[in-house]
Amino acid sequence: MKGYQSSKKPKQVRISQCMIVKNEEKNIERALSWGRGIVTEQIVVDTGSTDRTVEIAEKLGATVYHFDWIDDFSAAKNFAISKAACEWIAFLDADEYFAKEDGAKILPLLNQLQNYDCEAVVTAWINLEEDGSIISVDTQIRIFRNRPDLRYCSRIHEHLDKGGKKIKAWDGVKDLSIYHTGYGKSAVKEKVDTGRNTRLILAELADHPDNYEMWAYLGNEYMGLGQWEKAEDAYRKSVERIPEDKKGEYSVTTSDVYFRLLEMLVIHPVVDEAELLQVYKQASEGWPEDGNYDYVMSRFYVGNHRYQEGEQFLRQGLRKLEKFGTAFKSGTLSAKIGEVYEMLAICCYHNGNPGECVRLGTALLKENPYMTNTVMIMISAFRDDMKKAARGKEGALEVAAFFERSFYNFGQLKDKLLILKAAMAVDYPELVQVMRGLFSPEELQMAKL
Repeated sequence: MKGYQSSKKPKQVRISQCMIVKNEEKNIERALSWGRGIVTEQIVVDTGSTDRTVEIAEKLGATVYHFDWIDDFSAAKNFAISKAACEWIAFLDADEYFAKEDGAKILPLLNQLQNYDCEAVVTAWINLEEDGSIISVDTQIRIFRNRPDLRYCSRIHEHLDKGGKKIKAWDGVKDLSIYHTGYGKSAVKEKVDTGRNTRLILAELADHPDNYEMWAYLGNEYMGLGQWEKAEDAYRKSVERIPEDKKGEYSVTTSDVYFRLLEMLVIHPVVDEAELLQVYKQASEGWPEDGNYDYVMSRFYVGNHRYQEGEQFLRQGLRKLEKFGTAFKSGTLSAKIGEVYEMLAICCYHNGNPGECVRLGTALLKENPYMTNTVMIMISAFRDDMKKAARGKEGALEVAAFFERSFYNFGQLKDKLLILKAAMAVDYPELVQVMRGLFSPEELQMAKL
């Protein structure tokens, strides 16, 4: 009938949450909790737990399957996928989870994507230290359609594959973040101490010696062990083997390998700057949207007091971050954004731009007023400005008033002490005098001043 609109609601998406586990009793409850009310089923594949992992998972309502471990993460994960009944799969490890507010966005997003030619969703992947601080930010595909052509490959550092074809993925990085605790110091040490990852990677390389991805992962393992020469050698072998058609594809085994190699080159006792620039050129030509390369270069130049070059690379990296975002790129630059702007403020000061230095420093201290280097460089800028204007104590009084008005409470000893020590460190005697006048004799004695 003309004008008739069906009242039938479109079919709602269903999600299977899948994971493989072994001895994850400390993580399993959190790993399953985020999916309650969001996923239709929770599938846990146990590969040989000897603790209470299975008991807890079953108590929480998950369906548990057992899989004999054969030194192959992809085999175990693909077994889990084979048990999934829903149209979409969310495959997170036991040490990963979505925050409550992000988890609530998943179903609405997937319902919107029903009419799009989309096979997966890219999310942010935030690596956390034990204390909750951010180690790094990356991107991952962990939500994907349940289709027979989407399966994991490689026995370790497995990744989703579509028979070598590009997966059509929706960029959900700004809306969805997976939190991962498996790269914390104690967790990494436990994995490194067992030697499991290195053993599986070497086995993979024995079968496929030109596998550039495994050389990249081997480099990461050697980095974790502090074996810098072996790590550098592995990264070199990886970049030598990256196929031309993979350049421009941003991932941990392509663009990120150049970033790690640059890091290796920078920590040499004697840096070969010509080689450093050559590797940077190769990296930035192959992956021009990644600001991580500029971050490494800026640290090298700022560390060597070459502030013109340092500022150039910092601004270039920030432009890339703003223009191209963090989907598989610029993750380290983004995670270290406070340090980046602090270095930029330092460069502006040394490059004769004190106004920009103070502007950047002000923004940084509003976020964290106890960034000592930022305080020192701002005081240096004020010192030079007041000296040029021949405004001695009067200028120092204005500087002290600015800091108290903007960031600090000089009724607190720690705030006064921060400014006083910074003024002493940068040799601003007028400000030192002003700040000392704010201390009682008892405070001066307590602070040993």
